[in-house]
Amino acid sequence: MEIVRSQRESTHAAASTTSAKLSFYRSAPALKVRLEDFELYGIDRLQVLQGISDGLPRGKRPEEMERLVTELWRAHMRHQDPSEVMNKDIISHFVLRLAYCRMDELRKWFLSMETSLFRYRF
Repeated sequence: MEIVRSQRESTHAAASTTSAKLSFYRSAPALKVRLEDFELYGIDRLQVLQGISDGLPRGKRPEEMERLVTELWRAHMRHQDPSEVMNKDIISHFVLRLAYCRMDELRKWFLSMETSLFRYRF
């Protein structure tokens, strides 16, 4: 797994207690995850992606989408342990990647939403 630091300081990164890091999700993490966490992480990320999906067709301006993504991320991707936020991000990505690889239409939607999430987060 390759992780690099974000090149620009975002409002999300400034508000976060951990430094902003960027994962390219090239390989699945070699972490042990409880089944309950596996499911909850996937559901949390799905709620973020669904929020983005709902916001895009409404014609929101880029700054409005950035605010929406920041709010969704704060609401759903927080973790009790700040050092685990990055792990939750990576694990939840791979959970949904597994779930959405079954059909071409689902794969396209997932890729589109992940691209939008990346665009507005960083």
